[in-house]
Amino acid sequence: MKIRNYFLLLFFFIFSISISHSQSIDDIIRVSSYYNDGTARFNAMGGAFASLGGDLSAISINPASSSIFIYNEFGITLGYDDNTIENNLNGYLSNTKNAEGTFNQLGGVWVFSNGKSKFSFAYNLQNVYSYNDDFNFSGKNSNSIDKYFLYYADGVPSDDLLIYSDETTQSVYRYLGENYGFGDQQAFLGYQGYVINSLDGSNNTYTSNATYNQVNQDINIERIGNHYKHSANIGGSYNNHVFLGVNLNFHQIEFQERKKFYEYGYSDNSNIQSINFNEYYQSIGNGFSFQLGSIIKIRNFRIGLSYQSPTWLDFAEENEQTLDTSVKSNNQIKTYNIDPKTVNIYDKYRLRLPSKSLIGFSYIFAKRGLISLDYEITKYNNAMFPDNDDNYLNELNYIIDNELSPTSQSIRLGGEYRIKNGSLRAGYFNYKGPENLIANKINGFSLGYGLDLGASRIDISYVSQTSYFTNNLYPKGLTTLYSTDKSINKIIASYHFNF
Repeated sequence: MKIRNYFLLLFFFIFSISISHSQSIDDIIRVSSYYNDGTARFNAMGGAFASLGGDLSAISINPASSSIFIYNEFGITLGYDDNTIENNLNGYLSNTKNAEGTFNQLGGVWVFSNGKSKFSFAYNLQNVYSYNDDFNFSGKNSNSIDKYFLYYADGVPSDDLLIYSDETTQSVYRYLGENYGFGDQQAFLGYQGYVINSLDGSNNTYTSNATYNQVNQDINIERIGNHYKHSANIGGSYNNHVFLGVNLNFHQIEFQERKKFYEYGYSDNSNIQSINFNEYYQSIGNGFSFQLGSIIKIRNFRIGLSYQSPTWLDFAEENEQTLDTSVKSNNQIKTYNIDPKTVNIYDKYRLRLPSKSLIGFSYIFAKRGLISLDYEITKYNNAMFPDNDDNYLNELNYIIDNELSPTSQSIRLGGEYRIKNGSLRAGYFNYKGPENLIANKINGFSLGYGLDLGASRIDISYVSQTSYFTNNLYPKGLTTLYSTDKSINKIIASYHFNF
């Protein structure tokens, strides 16, 4: 093992390392963003705008929407979210409340008419999905985090996990990551923190230093980030009956998570007394997709069709870790702090998110109001990690094919009733997640009001939204499921003006 010191000299002044693989099936779920946010009017009607158009956020779901506009228009949308999160870990319920301001949308459309023909150019920035969450939950578990470290340590030579006299925690942690990967780093943390120990007579088999029937687990998770979609649009119509449009979309995704895991309550004879495991993770992605759309008017009836291509994204990721343990030895409690002081920089990778197909129907009641219905299919069977020469990524693609449904569906329903210069609105939406076995979903209802001031318009909406997701405490070893039931009350306001 001393030979590794020669390699470490190459990284002496480097604070970060590169690890071959960090991505998982969770990347597909997290960044697919099958929910749609937008302007106050868009939200008030449940997002059912595939066949309506005439709204800046509608451009993001059907590019033909821009050609419905009569005048040039600019708009901005802000919001306020009040969140209540209930977590369930093995039947133990925990509640967390928080609130935040949101940026929902910014955009403009330019309309050019020429006889029976009309052309439009538009740009819209849409906050497709917000990852902002901050919640705590606790519970008892018959499985400890020792399972996590034992999983990664299995088969790793114990000599690799030692710190020699001319080495440091930081140097060994870096070396293992660069040469052997994430798993050996986890084994190193568990070994140096005395969570696990090698069995007598074996240098690659391990046992836990924790004794327990049940343990207490406290988890705090703080997430921030957004999925922004920039749509550059061109649209056109002929004879006010057929409307067409194309979008070139640029996607920006930033996701950060701080996770604090605290475990205690072991048996009296346990060597381990407590474990603090802290992690920071960041993922930044950039990519593109394109959309094609059409809207057809038949008297008061409209049909909208839209297709969004798969989204190709390139991701860069990094993480940091620390481990603190309290260990009983000779009737004394010793504390160990394992802090590698290292930012792990992972290899960049490409991810292809699923395509979407959308159909919408609406009926216009002259100048009194309208009703609209959207049905959208997200095709998870064309999501994948496209590097076919990489065995690890091919394994993930196999999991995608076998653990995710081929498709997921969403339904959106909205209506509007006009009274002089005002408009009353209502909507309903239901989004189904892609998992075969887990009923992840987002649903809710909305209400809104809009006031037409002639050259400008003010819209406000209220959205009551619930989402249900299930997660594992950790992807390997300690895979106990916990659920997150999130209720959001949103107030959204938009200001639009013609120019």
